[in-house]
Amino acid sequence: MKKLTLLPILLVNLLCAQNNVKYSFGQEFETVRKHADQGFYQLDKNVYAEVYYRHEEEFIFQIYNEKFDNIKKQETVPIKMDEGYSNEGLFCIKNDFFFLYSTWHRSEEKEELWALPLDKKTFKLGTKAIKLSESSKLVSYMGYGKYSFYYSNDSTMMLMTCRLKPKERRDRLNKDVIGFNLYDSQMKTLYSHQIEMPYTEADMDILDKEIDSKGNIYLLAKVKLNNSIDGETKENKGLYRYELMRVNQKEHTMQALKIGLEGKFVNDVILSEDLKHDIIITGYYSNRKGGGADGAYVIRMEYDANNAVKKLNTTYHEFPKEVLQAYESARTKRKMEEKEKDDNLEASNLELRRVVFGVDGSLTIIGEEHYVVEHTHYNGKTTTTTYTYYYNDILALKVNKEGKTEWCHKIPKYQKGGSTRDLGFHYHNYKGDSYFFFLDNAKNANISLSETPAMHAAGRGGYLIAVKIDAAGKISKQPIFDIKEEDVRLAPTSFESVGENLIVDRLKEDRKTSKVFKLEIK
Repeated sequence: MKKLTLLPILLVNLLCAQNNVKYSFGQEFETVRKHADQGFYQLDKNVYAEVYYRHEEEFIFQIYNEKFDNIKKQETVPIKMDEGYSNEGLFCIKNDFFFLYSTWHRSEEKEELWALPLDKKTFKLGTKAIKLSESSKLVSYMGYGKYSFYYSNDSTMMLMTCRLKPKERRDRLNKDVIGFNLYDSQMKTLYSHQIEMPYTEADMDILDKEIDSKGNIYLLAKVKLNNSIDGETKENKGLYRYELMRVNQKEHTMQALKIGLEGKFVNDVILSEDLKHDIIITGYYSNRKGGGADGAYVIRMEYDANNAVKKLNTTYHEFPKEVLQAYESARTKRKMEEKEKDDNLEASNLELRRVVFGVDGSLTIIGEEHYVVEHTHYNGKTTTTTYTYYYNDILALKVNKEGKTEWCHKIPKYQKGGSTRDLGFHYHNYKGDSYFFFLDNAKNANISLSETPAMHAAGRGGYLIAVKIDAAGKISKQPIFDIKEEDVRLAPTSFESVGENLIVDRLKEDRKTSKVFKLEIK
């Protein structure tokens, strides 16, 4: 395993930070009942609201003061339309809000998507709906609803995609037809067409979609090497490749670009638009089939004068041995040493959570060790199945604009439970520094590199922890508070970053009252 030489990658331990993260609670308020919680929205500069929805009746906006100490006012927005619509969500494009809903006309076999503008000053829905799309019957994709929505980085455009009902029932015969619909900030249609995919469902999995700020539409797919187009060979059985496809908006076709990793195996992948409005492909790779993550890769594209991709620039960033072995037990380290002899030292069960782009052209790749164990019990009469969820160490790696690894850190964490409510972490970027918030066992406040973290059990209390990695790679830890002492239940994955240095969540005190929980970075 190669070692980094740019700067030290590990400290003797996680140094205790100065207390630059402060927490507080807002005043209690009456919980909005019998409404679905839609989350926090930024209505204007320093104006935030929590939005609730009740089907065929109303939206309720609870608007907070600048410090989130109390509710400034509450506005009710009645919904007046025919029955039979489906709520698709409240969306903000640039600075304008729209309520999107869909309708299904069974007799005509017709699906329609509509938008109603919301005046955020008067809190009134427009009376004239904007028709966004019309199609034959749609089906959900992977069980996540009929419509999917994506934003450009500058929030001036929104992409909506949908999947038409398959022509053939069998995956090996059917080719998906995907509707691509592009809108500007006023919901004016910029592009709309239905395109048949080049491969059958059996040969192709759509992994991600993205839109850049130029209006280009991208799709990332995993394609079997044994497919109906390339042909079948024994040596390719069970293998696949990745393809980046761009919609040709003039000819309504998919332009495919095959992605190769020079004999490496792709473990995970994310499609993103960076701050320069270029599409970046990032993920983890393995040096062997079926292995864990040996490192991360970054693929950048060069374009010609006609805006066609002419070259792929790929860089590889191997995880250092010292990072992978940190905070592991002696037994695990011995196993890792054996793997290193065979060049198989790797991070197991690592899932790519997000990619963060810096204004200096850098990017930070963040992953978390996550897996689920299934338990089946038979008592002689019935069989029951339960699951144990594990959310363990966080692995963060920074790549500079020249494509070189600047630093790589492991944040020790051992979370386990029969549910996932308070497991995982929340990420926040403040002035180029990365903050990770999660619940932890109090025994882990200052563990050394030779120690393994004590387990945090879901639903059993714990300390809220903040780990900071600054832009230069210096890592520090701050225990914030014991949630049992404050008598609250927290779920860091439900935290919402609503400002440059402000993170909030709504906590239910009981069935009738709630209050806002705040984290401020000073």
